[in-house]
Amino acid sequence: MPRFSFRRLAFVLALAIALPVAGAVAAHADEFPYPGTCQDIHNQNPYARDGNYVLYNNGNLFTVFCYDMTGTPREYIDLRVRGADENFSQYTAGGASPGTDVRTRFTKLRIDPSTLTVDIGDLTFARSTGSLTHGSSTVTSMPYGTAMSCTSPQGADGAGNIDLRGTPFQLDNTFAVAGFEATGSATVRWHRQVVSLSGGGYCGWITPAPAMYNPFNPSPGDYHLQLSCAARFLIAVGHQFCIHLG
Repeated sequence: MPRFSFRRLAFVLALAIALPVAGAVAAHADEFPYPGTCQDIHNQNPYARDGNYVLYNNGNLFTVFCYDMTGTPREYIDLRVRGADENFSQYTAGGASPGTDVRTRFTKLRIDPSTLTVDIGDLTFARSTGSLTHGSSTVTSMPYGTAMSCTSPQGADGAGNIDLRGTPFQLDNTFAVAGFEATGSATVRWHRQVVSLSGGGYCGWITPAPAMYNPFNPSPGDYHLQLSCAARFLIAVGHQFCIHLG
């Protein structure tokens, strides 16, 4: 178990108690009286609304935003850093892919609460701009954590950014390039919470490892980016927290 002081741990647990748990459905009844998924919350209280809740799953105690609680409950984490050049993925137009740059910006990420893996293809809380042609396909969106271009064998014009600052999560993943004459890089910094991505080729891209094929126009269900509780921070902005209790 991590070496947290009793006072800090008690503060985290007190904060957890202050957030709604919809009847305290036990994911692990012998350890913590918290649900393991948003579906657990809905099962206990069908009238529970969309909002922030505490989950306990696979040794992690953490907050999520539960979405579509009256339909198909799903778990998301809030991205606190939002801007034109943060938390986006881009397929840069040009070369063999004419059109305009396709950039997808994210404000929330879908996660699997049992593994803390991000569904990079879930665009529920994302907005895309631009359109380009890739072979016979029209590209209008990109998955999270990717960068792509088709301008030259030496170019890495595709761009992307991951920024988890202000959340209690960090990256636990590597990145890989793929495609024809592919090139690219991933610069990880700020205690594994920020990544600057570049990728390209003719055509080429960079994605979370293992490398994907033609990562554009994604669909939900692609859990491809691993997160973990940030060792440096117990408490983050906006009552979000994540603590691994083992």
